[in-house]
Amino acid sequence: MIMETSVKHIKTTYIKPILLLAASFAATAPAWSQEEGEKAGPQAARGNAVQFYGMIDQGLEAVHGRFAATNERDTNYRISNGIITPHFGFRGSEDLGGGMRASFNIEGSFTPDDGMLGIGGRIAGRQAHVDLSGSFGTVSLGRQYTMVRYGWEDANPFGTGNQGLKLLDPRISNPRADNSITYIGKWGRLSGGVNYSAGWDAVNGNPATTAAANCPGEVSDKRQCREWSAGLKYTGGSWGVAASYERLYGGTAATFGGLTSPDRTDTRAVVSAYLKFRESGKLGVGWIRRDNMGIATPKSDMAWIQAIVPIGQYSLDGLLAGLEYRDSANKAVLVNLRGRYHVSKRTTLYVTAAFMNNSGALNLAASGSSPILRPLPGGKQASVIAGIQHRF
Repeated sequence: MIMETSVKHIKTTYIKPILLLAASFAATAPAWSQEEGEKAGPQAARGNAVQFYGMIDQGLEAVHGRFAATNERDTNYRISNGIITPHFGFRGSEDLGGGMRASFNIEGSFTPDDGMLGIGGRIAGRQAHVDLSGSFGTVSLGRQYTMVRYGWEDANPFGTGNQGLKLLDPRISNPRADNSITYIGKWGRLSGGVNYSAGWDAVNGNPATTAAANCPGEVSDKRQCREWSAGLKYTGGSWGVAASYERLYGGTAATFGGLTSPDRTDTRAVVSAYLKFRESGKLGVGWIRRDNMGIATPKSDMAWIQAIVPIGQYSLDGLLAGLEYRDSANKAVLVNLRGRYHVSKRTTLYVTAAFMNNSGALNLAASGSSPILRPLPGGKQASVIAGIQHRF
């Protein structure tokens, strides 16, 4: 009886809404598209089409080191995704005439190894916004990327995988805000925008992550759980530069991450640059200055250099990144090497290896796969993942 009730709850809470959503889009869509590309937004839709898209990434992972939970050196084997967070989504647009267009994007993440939804259990945790665009630019309302992402997205070709930059700063994989409005404009090769949120994270989730901070805002205190950000980038053909800034305001004693009042803020200033070479090669460098008043040593600097080197159907990639807290012994260095074989436009086989070297009291892991297996403070850890990625 208990099992039947649990199954019924899961179907009602998660599966039924997704199926109803998919069915309604399928019934109204003039056409379907399998256009790939994680960065493609609602502007990618053509005519009045609704598109269904996504990506699945799974591999076998080995994590080696002395684990904090057991104080023993061991190798842990598990199923994990490696390069990009698996996700699915719907996007579409309508031509309103006179150069105006209405569009939307609904996107969620999931973990294929157990079939669970990601980012705080939200069906549309990655994006859920509606847009109006024209010669003036684009205005978007809903849960969406903030402008801080503008500062690093083009200089981070490794993306948001389990062995990337998100290991040093979780905001890399979740630069989003609930209850927000964004404006983005483009003027030749220069583009930029601003974002404002009245409550940047409404979900009460796991305090060990930034994916659910329990900071809903939208109360009489106009500073509580507010967020604002701005970004600017110049794309010069084979090269580009970008800069962005974001400030997150704290909420109440129930808010995770130490931001327990609006007087405590978490800010990031980002500068980056990239250079394209060959057909799809890229070299990216970047720097993030952070001031997080929710922790004892608030000021930190993170810098990285990474390269994607295509060789026919293969690609050899490398990443070197470092994180250092001021007035503290806490430091971390991340090295990531990976090889990819592009079987087709949509399917890729890969092997990726990461090594994390902590100093001081830091115990950052070499893999962001859940559950996170942290090393001892000041310890080292290695992670190797061999897997397959398929886009649809």
